[in-house]
Amino acid sequence: MIGYLIFIFGKGVSKAKQIQTTDDFLVAGRNVGWWLLFATMGATVIGGGYSIGAVARTYELGLLWVLISVAGYLQFIFSGLVVAPKFREAKLYTVAGYFGHRFGERPRQVALILSLVFSVFIIAAQMAAFGSVLSTLMPSAAEGGFDLRWVILIGGAMVIIYSTAGGLLAVIYTDIYQFIVLFVGFAVTLFIGLPDIVSSWGHIQDMMPESFFSATGTKGWIFLITTFFAFLMGETFAPGYATRFCIGRDIAHTKKGIAGIGFFLALTFPVILFFIALYARVHHPGLEPQLALGVVVKQLHNPFFAGLIIAALLSAVMSSADSALNSCTAIFVKDIFQHQFGWQARGDKQLLRWARYCTIGVGVFATLIAFFWPDIIGLLLFTYHIWAPGIILPIVIGAMTKKHSPQLTKAIFLTMVISVISTMVYRTFTAADSFDPAVFGVLVSILVYFIIRFSYRDNQPATA
Repeated sequence: MIGYLIFIFGKGVSKAKQIQTTDDFLVAGRNVGWWLLFATMGATVIGGGYSIGAVARTYELGLLWVLISVAGYLQFIFSGLVVAPKFREAKLYTVAGYFGHRFGERPRQVALILSLVFSVFIIAAQMAAFGSVLSTLMPSAAEGGFDLRWVILIGGAMVIIYSTAGGLLAVIYTDIYQFIVLFVGFAVTLFIGLPDIVSSWGHIQDMMPESFFSATGTKGWIFLITTFFAFLMGETFAPGYATRFCIGRDIAHTKKGIAGIGFFLALTFPVILFFIALYARVHHPGLEPQLALGVVVKQLHNPFFAGLIIAALLSAVMSSADSALNSCTAIFVKDIFQHQFGWQARGDKQLLRWARYCTIGVGVFATLIAFFWPDIIGLLLFTYHIWAPGIILPIVIGAMTKKHSPQLTKAIFLTMVISVISTMVYRTFTAADSFDPAVFGVLVSILVYFIIRFSYRDNQPATA
């Protein structure tokens, strides 16, 4: 594990010599081929949540969670085919930049605030997940008195150093190895365990509850539908993903890489994780769900290959963190320093230096949040609940139409503010297992937008 992490760290730092401009640092020179986009998106998605977390929830809920998890991949198909080409065509850097380009200043300000909140706490959550992964896969270390929060500092330091040195280029080239090792590792795990499942299928059907193989499980249709849409919208157009929309060699490469990973993961990964979870449930029925993936990996593989998979999983968690860190740096440089402070006239070398300062500062801040507050799930859900209501509808409208007008700007701004506030109020006064706040907020945004648009006529002609 240590050897693999050192290898990934070295690969990331080695890209520093290729960074000459802020565009190299923030968007990899906008010269990334579809195969690299495919791999970097895949590694960013497959972190702790979509591997350890998905196996744990499937271990508990069965087929129900497989159907829900598919939603997390489907959004990349729409993004790759419809939204990402708009970002790449306009040569943007951030979500806030898109709002300014498409709707004007006031929506851009709201998007800037939401993007910063989302990015910082996503980084912190992934750093906390780095410690959590080790604690679930190596419980003896925690039981022996070792405080795994120190692992958070180690993981955070690695991410900060190679992200500061190589920017997004470092992230992309480390993601290649992470995605290949992870996917091959999970596929081999399935290949080894599947014959045992097939040979004892009759016994498995007798011992497992019927709800495990039911689309609704023990939760019902409302849970399935609302949670499916929560996963579909929770991270849609997230800053770390939106940055990838901007870096393709051209629009064709952008579409192929981003939509391609959506198709590929939706068709393969949920099935792989389902059978791994089923194997764990059959052979270890009383297991703590969070330990399911680690136990199966260690049981089915020799120590070398198991360590490689675990190390790649740790690296994938770091990949999600460094993606958010890079997007947060782009927000500071492009949306705050250049747009708000008017630093356009400053030399590119100075902006590159400030980009690296921001990477260090944001990375340290987020890592410390994770260290002192490792139970970050509540804040993570909070970011999802403010992100989807305020961002999804405006971006879809911007991508699907060409209309510009002061009235449209006003409608988008009011929709963003009202939907986010409404969602926070709803979230505060409802139970945790009620109708998901992210879905509620998006429905509110749709309702508010159309009420505002139909409440007055455009007094000025629209422009294309």
